[in-house]
Amino acid sequence: MAIRHLVIVGPIILILFWWGITANGLVNPLFLPQPSETAEKILELFGSQAIEADIWATFYRMIFGFVVATVLGVPVGLSLGASPRLNSALEVVIDFFRSLPSTALFPLFLLVFGIGDEAKIAIVVFVSFWIILISTANGVVHSSQTRWKVMKIFGGNKWQILTQVIIMEALPQIATGLRVALSISFIVVVVTEMFIGTNVGLGRRIYDAYLTYRIPELYATLVITGLLGYFLNKLFVLTERKLIHWTGK
Repeated sequence: MAIRHLVIVGPIILILFWWGITANGLVNPLFLPQPSETAEKILELFGSQAIEADIWATFYRMIFGFVVATVLGVPVGLSLGASPRLNSALEVVIDFFRSLPSTALFPLFLLVFGIGDEAKIAIVVFVSFWIILISTANGVVHSSQTRWKVMKIFGGNKWQILTQVIIMEALPQIATGLRVALSISFIVVVVTEMFIGTNVGLGRRIYDAYLTYRIPELYATLVITGLLGYFLNKLFVLTERKLIHWTGK
């Protein structure tokens, strides 16, 4: 079997393990439905278009917050990376805020932004901003000093050095931060939808299914959420490989 085909081995093992547990009655069916029952519920959710509004709502909140965090985090990260003094001056503040658990800030964001989409998006921005900022700053710090000097020798101005050397050198590291931030954004949005009031969203559907003991729907939504997160990450990786093809060269 080719290496690229081995990716299906893990899911097959997981499904067989799941089926074995349910088929042998090792777990109460109330808490763990059969894989076939979950698959039927997934088809039912998509067939009735009941899940589509939840997916779009979750993605809207995630992408909006992620884009805002990127627009803010990348320029600030470039500035910090290019200025050791500024980096040192803000190091404690940055480490403090990035260490704060986002879930502990739910009450604060609710007080400031209310229970609408603004609070959920703001939490995504807060969490993603620090990841992108630190990743960008590290990319600049670890960029090639030799290429900076060569550009200066050939008469390059600060803007040329920034755009043609610093950013290009830092892009692989920036992309890594963006990929991590995107995955974290998805997780944070689903969590906020579970605990901050909303009528639509994957997190809301998961929590409602739990409260009303619609267990097959609970597992179906979890599987859908996991697959969306997986394919979102894969899409980003493929895009990164095409756009930042010089990574490691």
